[in-house]
Amino acid sequence: MPNFSGFEATEDNRDALALTLLSAVLDGYSGARLDRALAQGEGRLADSVGASNSMSGRGPQVFMLDAVPAKGKTPEQLEAALRAQIARIAKEGVSEAEMRRVKAQWMASNVYQRDSIFNQARELGNAWIEGMPLDSAERVLESLNTITPAQVQAVAAKYFGDDTLTVATLLPQTGARAFPRKPSAASRHGESTR
Repeated sequence: MPNFSGFEATEDNRDALALTLLSAVLDGYSGARLDRALAQGEGRLADSVGASNSMSGRGPQVFMLDAVPAKGKTPEQLEAALRAQIARIAKEGVSEAEMRRVKAQWMASNVYQRDSIFNQARELGNAWIEGMPLDSAERVLESLNTITPAQVQAVAAKYFGDDTLTVATLLPQTGARAFPRKPSAASRHGESTR
């Protein structure tokens, strides 16, 4: 996935922003698309489901879809359903109303995070580490507001082919579990045990 590297109007920067909004359309608020389609109702496929995009950082980024199967459902059913949700957006797009909602949610979340001194410091530190201007949070919000439903539809079609897909299925351990032995207090604190 493309990396958001700054505020230049490059294809990668626009796509990184559109992918971030795609993740918000899928999982950016209670009752978003994935939750409604896969985790609600009698015949639900998932107990939980999510989407996230790591928009910026070093190197290529990761767009992640995750789900926990409901009782009696398989990981393969969930994978197919997750793929279908992306394909639906690639084919049908998203509405202006949906985009307004996720943008408003994104903005409210960022404003709320700034209530914390810790989060303000983290935001400034991240900007500095990534070589971004100190006002990058405000500028990202402005940039996200320029992304259109057509751009979100385009990234859904562009980036989710089998050639870029990694599927991981985590299975619970069966049988007796071997828990690691706790290290002694001396070894936990770097002291010699001799």
